Amino acid sequence: MARWGNGANGLLFNSPNGIAIDAADHVYTTEFRGDRVRKFSSDGELLAEWGSLGSEPGQMNSPTGIAVGPDGRIYVAESGGHRVQVFSSDGMLLDSWGALGNGPGEFASAMTVALDDDMRVYVSDWGNNRVQVFDSAGRFLHQIGAAGTGSGKMTNPTGVAIGPEGDLWVTDRGNSRIQRFGRDGTFVQLWTRAGQGLFRSPTNIAFDKDGNWWVSEFEGNRVRQFSPEGDLLSELAPGTFRGPHGLLFDGTGALYVADTMNGVVRKFRPTT
Repeated sequence: MARWGNGANGLLFNSPNGIAIDAADHVYTTEFRGDRVRKFSSDGELLAEWGSLGSEPGQMNSPTGIAVGPDGRIYVAESGGHRVQVFSSDGMLLDSWGALGNGPGEFASAMTVALDDDMRVYVSDWGNNRVQVFDSAGRFLHQIGAAGTGSGKMTNPTGVAIGPEGDLWVTDRGNSRIQRFGRDGTFVQLWTRAGQGLFRSPTNIAFDKDGNWWVSEFEGNRVRQFSPEGDLLSELAPGTFRGPHGLLFDGTGALYVADTMNGVVRKFRPTT
């Protein structure tokens, strides 16, 4: 296990939250309290950073989610700024959309962001209890979910990810469960418990090359691995994490985790 931040490699993070990785295995992070994006090599060398606290174009207010699109552009979801900003890989602002509200294209905390192969952009809308779907230019297409506890309903959704079959997975944090939807928003499946034990404030989800899914839990202070069917397989480095959020695999199979409350990013290399 390698560790970046908290003095390691001369780096300090201020509440690292989101993780994204591009085709060259460059790693991008957001900092919830640092109001910035950082770009690293796979060895932890700082290559670039951009952003500062504010509401002007290119500034940020509590950025939480980040994703790299198939076109290489960097999409940043701001929970405090209630918008999505789009940057080049070196930090040039390219586009922006969103504002505080509950209408189409408005957010009450844009938490995380994911893109599918067709360049549709999925944004978890924490306070409005839904996921909004946009085209790559920021035009609203439709929403998935609404407030509630039934199947397909959500309470404070946090993580969004595209699964191995191209469908949408959502960490429904307020309901302590994982939900799966078709691309058209049709509810497919949910897990309120997986393997042994309930989820405790699940925050994000990622998939390994075998289709297993890994979930970070803020209140559980853990990252766990599940089979494609939802059977518990393992817990990653028990006792290591405090309030983990973003997690993602790179092209080599290494897993990166934003260990938010410990102020570090951890890299776990594959064992085989």
